[in-house]
Formats: sequence, C-alpha cells, structure tokens
Amino acid sequence: MKLLIVEDELYVRERIAACVRELPELELVDAVGSGSEAVGILQREHVDLIVTDIQMPNMGGLELAGWTKAHQPETKVVILTGYDDFEYARESIEHGVYKFLIKPASNEQLQEVIMEAKALRERELLEKHRLSVLEHRWEEHLPHLRNIFYKNWLNDRYSLWEIEKWSGTLKERLDGKRLWPIVVDMDPIPEGTDRFRATDRPLVQFALYTIARDVFAALDCVTLQDDDGMTAILFFAPAQEPDDAWQTSVHHQIDLLLATAKDCLKLTASAGIGAPVANKLYLPHAYRQSRMALQERVVLGNGMSISFRDAQAPNDSWAAFGGIEKELEMAIETGNDASVREWLARIMEVGFAPNRPVADAKESLLRMVCMLTRIVHAHGWTLREALAGDADDFERYYELLTREQISEWLRRMTERVSRTIAERRQSGTQITVGEVIRFIQERLHDEELSLFLVAEQLYVNYSYLSRTFKKVAGASFSEFVLKLRMEKAKELLALGHKVYETAERVGYRHVNYFSKAFAKYWGVKPSEVYKP
Repeated sequence: MKLLIVEDELYVRERIAACVRELPELELVDAVGSGSEAVGILQREHVDLIVTDIQMPNMGGLELAGWTKAHQPETKVVILTGYDDFEYARESIEHGVYKFLIKPASNEQLQEVIMEAKALRERELLEKHRLSVLEHRWEEHLPHLRNIFYKNWLNDRYSLWEIEKWSGTLKERLDGKRLWPIVVDMDPIPEGTDRFRATDRPLVQFALYTIARDVFAALDCVTLQDDDGMTAILFFAPAQEPDDAWQTSVHHQIDLLLATAKDCLKLTASAGIGAPVANKLYLPHAYRQSRMALQERVVLGNGMSISFRDAQAPNDSWAAFGGIEKELEMAIETGNDASVREWLARIMEVGFAPNRPVADAKESLLRMVCMLTRIVHAHGWTLREALAGDADDFERYYELLTREQISEWLRRMTERVSRTIAERRQSGTQITVGEVIRFIQERLHDEELSLFLVAEQLYVNYSYLSRTFKKVAGASFSEFVLKLRMEKAKELLALGHKVYETAERVGYRHVNYFSKAFAKYWGVKPSEVYKP
C-alpha cells in the first residue's frame, strides 16, 4: 500500500513521514511541498493514500483532492490543516476527501486515520478483485451451466418458474420460440471392424457429439451429451418462421450430421425425431418421443432418421399436474407449511376434480404416493422411519374412496414427511454450529477469522450458515466472536499477559485497536485489568 505526503512545511512533513514509517505494510512513495509536485508523481506512479495540507504554493490540498477525484478516484485523501473552517470541510466532502484533521493532530490520531483509510482501500481492492475474478469465472462456467440447465429441462426436472428463472439467469432467450429435441446416437459397432472395438462405444459416442457441435455451430440450437452418452440437439425456431420450411431445414441438417459421422468414423449413426412443441412444459414429452423413436432402429435398421409415429399431443392436465407436483415437493423439502397447503389444494383441483375420470384420479393418487416415497428414500430413510405411526395408513392408500378422504390423507402424509425432514435438519444444524464454535475457539488468534473462512473450511453454504448460526447461537457470527475474544482477553490479562501479547492472541494486529475494542466492551482499559 503506497502513501504520498504533501506538505509545504519541512518540519511537519518530516514528522508525518516519521509517523508513516512506523506503520506496517505502508510504503512512503515521497514527501513533497506542493500539490503540483504531487500531481507529477501521481501521473507517473500509482498511489493508494495521500496525506496533504490545504494551504500550499502553486496548488493547494483541496485542488489536489479535486484532481485526484477526477483522475484517480480510488485513492484515499486525508486533509491535515491548521484551518478549522466549515467551508474547507464542506469543500473536502465535495472533493471526496476521506478525513479532515485539524492541526495539531497527535501522531496517534494521524496514524489511526491513515490505518483506517488503508483498511478501507484494502477492502475495496479485495471486493474489486473478487468481483472481476467471479465475473471471469462465471463467463468461463456459463457453457457448463447451460448444458446442465438444458439437460435437467429435457429430463423433466424443472417446473415452469424454474425454467423461466434459469433461462433468464443464463441469458437464454426462449420466448416465442418453438422447441424441437432430436436424439442422435452411434449404432452398435459391428464385429470385425478394424478401427474400433465394441468396448470403444463411449469413445465413438463422444466423437459423434463433437462432430455434431461442429456441424450445428452456426445454427440456433443447443448440442449436449445426455447421461447415456447419446447426443441431444435442441433446435429453436422463431414463432414467425413457417413450420414446413423450418422442419425441412432441420431434417436436412440431421441427414448432414449422419453423413458426416459416417465419413469421419466409418460407422453409422441414427436419429430419433419427436414432435416440435411451443409450450415449454411439453419439451420433456417431446424429448421422450425422440428417444422412443430411436429405439425403433432395432426393427427398422441402422444409419437412418426415425420419426416418432404416435405423435399424440401431451395431455394438458397432466402437464399442469407435473408442475404442481414439483412445487409441492419443494414446499415439503423446505418445510413451508403454507405453501404445502396451497399446492395440495391445487393438486386436488387438477388431479381429483369432480369431473375427472376415475382412472385418472387413481393415477393421480399413485403419483402422489410415488412422490412421497421418492422424497423419503432420497434422504436415505425407509417409510417406517420417516412416517412412524402414519406408516400403516400410508401403505393403505388404496382403501381411500372419496375425494375428502384423499385430501385428508394427503394433508397428513405431507405434513408428516415435512416435519421429519425439518426435525432431522435441525439436528444436523446443531452439529454444524457446534463445529463452527470449536473452529472459532481454535482460531481466535487469527485476524482473518470470518464467516466466509469458516464456511469455506467446513464446506457449508455461507448464507445457510449465517442464518442457522444466529438462530442456534442467539447472536450473529461477529457478535459471538467479539464476545469470545473479549472474554479470552480479560482472562489472559488477569493471568499476567502483557497487553500487546493478549492482543495478538485474540486476533488483533494493532494494540491501539485492541485497547479501544476492549475498553468499549468492558468499560475499562486493558491496562486496568493487567496484573503483572
């Protein structure tokens, strides 16, 4: 951290320089007698802090502060002057001056203000560095995040609001576009092939994926490799483009891909083609159609494009039911009782409407049974462990005969599962906070101790840890750490440890800061507690 002194009185200039040399991690760039000399230095060299007088020849301190604000606004300026004038103070604020000190300021006052300005500058540099690094990493990570988003969407893992949220976050413009998912895969490797063996299938699948990315690089589409190694291509079409022209173009591109793969790999590949959709919620259905169409190559042969033959439109009510089901699952997981009741009411409206066929209502109930079972098993529990006394009633779901019985059964079972999740999570939270407290006690001497450090070291989400720590410990992290440090400091001083030793052992680099914090907390100075 570099500091520049600007003062026309030699004696004062030398006194300030002596003060600065006592401070840690500060480099004195120069000590000059006018603002114009300072500007010359600032034009040649980076400076973080400036301590300047106001009244000087050629260019005064306020003029220098104005120049600094215009050309190097990140530099912190401290005014040191013998003029206690309101107008000077007002102009200092306008020019972005950090502090306005009246002479004769003591060495301790000056050092304290310089260290405060230094700390502020360091925080700003850290935040700027973090932000630029994060932005760079975010841009690097975007392609991977987009792949995850589209893969999850194709596999029906999102409700509509999640699709909207993630597409906005990832800057994917989807409104007004039709969607067409197509699956392409390498055919089985024939026996006796010289270039590849049967065990090379993952390799040739990846080769097809890379070829597809090259072939479709200039098109409005997303190309990714699914969990089975097959290549999924999601084509987009603007709403105003005619269906026939767009579909003909996509079929042509798929044929080009299959031909290119055959030329490059000397092996055949096949494509499964479902139906284009305009509704975002129908995309997973169209993707499943494409996968089912691809399975027909067992009968129809290899090296060809196969369209799904039963292109029946998905049922609107089932698509709506699926979205509501996801919202209900999230409400159960987060323990949001009001939201659970809201989405249960929607489940009853859509899945168990009075005019709904009995067969569909039975299927809706079965879906709810499967959803609750999946939630429980995802946590590693059995139904008996999670439901306790409600387990027998859960297993007799098939005995439910009326809409009212189903509604009451769903309310009881969802509440039971949600309560179990909350209870187990609370137990886990207590353990986590206990680990945090032990970590704090072991690191009280560390000046860098922070909630960010704890979260990073214990592999816990920062926001979650912040909320749960205050809830369990009854104080914020900083309040809790201050309490432990002050109690430990009082104990050490009473045992005869010197003030500077105590400051170091409780995480304070500067004794002055420690003394002020101690006096503010206990109402007495450390020297009054110290017993040699």
